[in-house]
Amino acid sequence: MAAAGASLLVLAGWGLWRDVGWIAQPFYAWAWWGYILLLDGLVALRRGRSLLASRPRLAAAMGLWSVSFWFFFELLNTRFQNWYYVGVQSVSTWVEALGAGAFVFLAFSTVFIGIFETYAALTALGLFRGCRGAAFAPGRPSPPWASYAVQGLGLAMAALAVGFPRYLAPLVWGSFTLLVDPWNYRHGGRSILQDFERRDWGFVARVFLAGLVCGLVWESLNFFAPQKWIYTVRGLEGLKLFEMPLLGFLGFPALAFDAFAAFALVSRLSLGNAVWEEPEDLDDPPVAGRPWPRVLTLATLPLHCVFWLWVTWLSNAVNVASLELTLGELPALPVRAAATLEAEGLRRPGQLLSALRDPARRASLAGRLAMDAVQVARLEEEADLYTFKGIGAGHGAWLEAAGVRGVGDLALRSPEDLHAEMVTHSGGADFPPLRLDMVRVWVLAARDRGIVLRAAAGPSPR
Repeated sequence: MAAAGASLLVLAGWGLWRDVGWIAQPFYAWAWWGYILLLDGLVALRRGRSLLASRPRLAAAMGLWSVSFWFFFELLNTRFQNWYYVGVQSVSTWVEALGAGAFVFLAFSTVFIGIFETYAALTALGLFRGCRGAAFAPGRPSPPWASYAVQGLGLAMAALAVGFPRYLAPLVWGSFTLLVDPWNYRHGGRSILQDFERRDWGFVARVFLAGLVCGLVWESLNFFAPQKWIYTVRGLEGLKLFEMPLLGFLGFPALAFDAFAAFALVSRLSLGNAVWEEPEDLDDPPVAGRPWPRVLTLATLPLHCVFWLWVTWLSNAVNVASLELTLGELPALPVRAAATLEAEGLRRPGQLLSALRDPARRASLAGRLAMDAVQVARLEEEADLYTFKGIGAGHGAWLEAAGVRGVGDLALRSPEDLHAEMVTHSGGADFPPLRLDMVRVWVLAARDRGIVLRAAAGPSPR
């Protein structure tokens, strides 16, 4: 597993570096599954068993429920509008639809498995094993009302997040744990509350760290991918690591607790109360139950699919800001030039940009395309604008209509005024969605790029 994971990561990195379409576009799925396989192999080497190698059926169930778990948050994002996707694969044929569906499944199925594998690796390394306090006396658990009070807090957090999303949307992260884990606790499922009763602070620390590690890996892989998500957390746009505002990284440990609680609920109801941890890592494993018959499990698959399709249909108008950009969508590129570029090995806008930034290739391409220096400079400026922050063809055309010819022009504009102009030029189009927070992302990122370029150039001569 470890060798397969490392190989997959190398393949993903090479494909992204060379901008090979079938690797670069779904880069996130390639890289994240490489990370998962690498961790699973390392755990197996250290402990002699692992989740994927020893319990593949449980891992398959995790992957299935992980997709629905994350689609639930996609549904919430239609209200919160805290992130959106760029460079999404266009779907015009059944083959493309199947490919897009496979990518979504592979990407979203990593949420549970990625967090649990990271937790397993931390446990295998022995982190926080001695971090325990004095447990409650036997037979004297927490008061009966305590679990209901926790649920009340979770309900209040979720209600505030949904009711006031502009300012309180972050409260949703962790509210799922507070709502679900007390039910698990009262009904004999794997429960975080039970670990609190035992003062097993090591478990709590490993979950927290697993979420933080996964967040760093998620965001680092996402940052370089052409098909990715971008955050629009208001007021925090200037303090980012990768695409995530720094304070937003606290949401990943909360998501880890949410994932543990959600899967414990699923396991209690349908998987015979199976746990993701190794038995020796638990002081008092939950009592095993009878899992659903396989026929009943298979019968739930259409329900999962219907939910995924419904959320996709509902959220596309909010969560998808641009489709995968093609060379033919660059207005500055002469008609029928794509065939010439393909003969040069250039099939994607990113590859074209790299070629134009090489003086020798730039001169060669100018001759092959019969373009003068001004036209080539315009083509480079336009390709840079359309690929910047996943702006894409639709928003790129509206930006040009509003007088923005390049990323440098973006940095000089007011987000509010530019958004108003773009709305006028969009003609009321429903897709791609155009929101002020998207325009703010572009303008602030363009200003940041200008600061970096000026710093790299050094002080101007006097």
